[in-house]
Amino acid sequence: MTDDAFGLLEKALEAADHAAVRAAVSGLGDRERRALVKPLRAYRRRWQQERDEADQWLWGRGARERRAAQGRRQLVYDRGPALRLAGAGVLRGPEELARWLTDWRFFQGPYREGFTGELELLRERDAPWLRELTERLAARVDDATRPDCRLAVLDLLAETGVTPPPRAELVRSWVHRSHNRDFAAAGLGKDPLLKAMVPLLFSVDEVGELLENGPFAQRLVAVASDGGGAPRAVLLDGVLRRLLRGGRAGDLRGYLRLYALLEVTTAEATERVRELTLLLSDAPSAVAAQAQAELRRLEEAERFTAGELCEVTEVVLFRPERRLADAQLSWLAKAVPRHPEYAVALLTAAGAAFAHSSTQVAQRATRLVVRHAGVLTPAAAEDLSVRAESLPADLRTVLGPALGIEVSAPDGAPPPPPAPPARTSRAPIGSLAELAEETAQLLSVMTDGVQFSRRAEVDPPALERVLAAVVSAAYDDRPGLIAALTPVLDRQGIGRGGCETFLRPFSHPLGELCDLLGAATGPVRRRDSRLRRFYGHAAADETWDPDPCFGTRLGQWRTNADRAPGPLRVLLHRLREITFGLAHAPVPMLVATPTEPDGTLAAVELMVRLERAAREGWTPWEYDLQLALLRLPPDPEPQLAQRANGIGSTAGDRLADWLSFGAARATVQRPRGLPAIALRPEALPARPGVPAAGNDALLSWLTTPLDVRCHLYPRAQLASCWPALWPAQPELMAAFVVPALPQLVDNSSNEGSGMIATLAETPGSGGPVLLLATTLTLSAARAEDRAVAVDALLALAAGRRLDGATLGAELAARARQGEVKLSRVVPDLREAAGSGAYREIWAAVAAAVPTLLADPPHRLADLVALGAECAAWAGAGEEIPALTEYAARPGSTRLLTETRRLRDVLARES
Repeated sequence: MTDDAFGLLEKALEAADHAAVRAAVSGLGDRERRALVKPLRAYRRRWQQERDEADQWLWGRGARERRAAQGRRQLVYDRGPALRLAGAGVLRGPEELARWLTDWRFFQGPYREGFTGELELLRERDAPWLRELTERLAARVDDATRPDCRLAVLDLLAETGVTPPPRAELVRSWVHRSHNRDFAAAGLGKDPLLKAMVPLLFSVDEVGELLENGPFAQRLVAVASDGGGAPRAVLLDGVLRRLLRGGRAGDLRGYLRLYALLEVTTAEATERVRELTLLLSDAPSAVAAQAQAELRRLEEAERFTAGELCEVTEVVLFRPERRLADAQLSWLAKAVPRHPEYAVALLTAAGAAFAHSSTQVAQRATRLVVRHAGVLTPAAAEDLSVRAESLPADLRTVLGPALGIEVSAPDGAPPPPPAPPARTSRAPIGSLAELAEETAQLLSVMTDGVQFSRRAEVDPPALERVLAAVVSAAYDDRPGLIAALTPVLDRQGIGRGGCETFLRPFSHPLGELCDLLGAATGPVRRRDSRLRRFYGHAAADETWDPDPCFGTRLGQWRTNADRAPGPLRVLLHRLREITFGLAHAPVPMLVATPTEPDGTLAAVELMVRLERAAREGWTPWEYDLQLALLRLPPDPEPQLAQRANGIGSTAGDRLADWLSFGAARATVQRPRGLPAIALRPEALPARPGVPAAGNDALLSWLTTPLDVRCHLYPRAQLASCWPALWPAQPELMAAFVVPALPQLVDNSSNEGSGMIATLAETPGSGGPVLLLATTLTLSAARAEDRAVAVDALLALAAGRRLDGATLGAELAARARQGEVKLSRVVPDLREAAGSGAYREIWAAVAAAVPTLLADPPHRLADLVALGAECAAWAGAGEEIPALTEYAARPGSTRLLTETRRLRDVLARES
């Protein structure tokens, strides 16, 4: 009988006939259901196998076969919903049934039956575990669950009385269901889940946007006003609790809208003064502004005392938002006449605005105190005079006479920025155990992902120490090196040797370094055709390779590497050369290992290494030698050139030429001048003995015209190594960074910022290209990127290499083109000035303001206000004609106010 029963069910499932499936499983007893469980499970396994085979058959077929296969696959998919319906009528345990009903495989067919059939079968069974099933279903619902399944879970929750779990998916489904025509006609107040769901609106994250748009918030307020299942007190307290918890601005806007729709009465707001006061300290700006407006309404209705106003004033004026501070000072200006007995306390609290980052706020607070200075006591005047030490000099001179005392000036201008800590070279790695530890630490950046971040950078000196130690150990004691590195490489999944490991995919974050370590721990194959093929000049009889795919992989890698920016291309080829050299032509040492932390290689040390190579009869690798020459100091050294001539090798002769005439040089041109950021690196004309671009591969790559279409960091972790490639040319390295920096402004990328501070610390840096890169980074959307630019400015100022006039001209050009935002740049410049670079920042402002006044960009007044502060510190008194002319115009805009203030400061200091 069981076989006959399942045979009928199986036929219904094969036909995807929902009515027949329901008839086959309706009215069954427990014994009959128990007998059908195993056959149904087996049928599901067969169906899943058919479904997987139908998906796989679509790959690699022609159009006609694919269309036929799609039809067969659809027939298999159509049986899924019917199988789900059968499970609702047969399965017995709540856990298995919950997994069955929410299995995503059953939802891929065009199923228009909804979840009605499953609900009817579950109700018909009248199982004692229906409440437990409802709890498990509610816990499994997520955004990937079909809408009909989510709505069915809501119906089960209402029917069984189970408390809904705090899940955002359920809350969203409940809100969306209220838009249904039938539910809207019945009214939200008739919803049986209303009382249970309303608290979840405020305890679950990421549902506030449901209240921002659409009619749901109005319906909720209407139900509360009618005394339905959502009392006003519940809504009001829930909104305030949710705002206090914080979150995304987009998520909180819906709760602010709900608060406005509630039209909170004065009595209701009075009962919640504590919550409103707490919102002023660290809530988002829009939330704090709403709380501020409510408290002001209470104070005007005499439900909020002047003493409490003094307390919240200190809190609000400590925040950086100018609009909140302006609103608070406006509130104080109206409150002082209303509360004469608290006037002294209110004015003293207003003094907190003297230290505000916005000069406009400080000016407004100064005018407020001066207007009511007559009511101040001597103690209050003394307190305000202490607070006034943070005011600009011109505002202090206004405030002093009004207070009737001498307002002390600050201790003086900020001290100059300290020089960056000197970097010292670490000793070479001395043991295989130390090499294993350093290698593990170097490889750890792979786990930080390929997205650029300063935390995930490769440390250049550490990389060079590891490369030097690996090459030396692989030549002297390869068995010992294998024993030391094997545990480290096994943890990273790096195989020992083997041609298949030499060329990892280009998308691998540190593929070249992993291949290098694999080659170092593999056997040496003295046939070095691969190394010659890597250089591109293998002979015709050397094309055979035991791995027939090697040439293809090498060509693919070379194609991808050629698309990379010049410095990255140099780094990748250096690592690949070491890889092939370790496998086919090992040498005792690298000759390009720097002797200084910035990447510089002493000429004497390079000469010693080449003398050893000539004495021992080995030849340095080509790219290694080219990089060593690039890392030499730029000045000629004729005395050492004579010694280099005596080495008697080709490498020694090349070193002698470079020492005789000086190292190669490059320059960066701006074909379209200052208005554009287009750059073009060029090698200077070749001189006798110095390779010209094109003859020296690395030099040619580093002076290749920039391609803005290149991704800046296909190898994010290697970005920090760029400056050490050619330490004498920081401007050239900055030029390769510039094309990606405009993306920082619109927040589409964070590539390029990390190298700016490193380049600024390089001796001899500070040219116009680096200042262009710094200017663009000052306007980055991310605060951490802008902090890097501030560090760069301070490093340049500490080394007396920050040309303020050039920085100002670049800032003006970029602002006029709309490539930077002064609202971001000015706070960073103020931070640099406050850290001691005020003279350079004043020079930048003085150079930028005349150009910008011709067509004032947004927030130019902030830049002029910063100029007034820096001019007072620097003692600048030279008149700026364009500024004087603009300040003479009629009007009272903030820009005119700030230009007049700067004009007066310059006149007073002259």
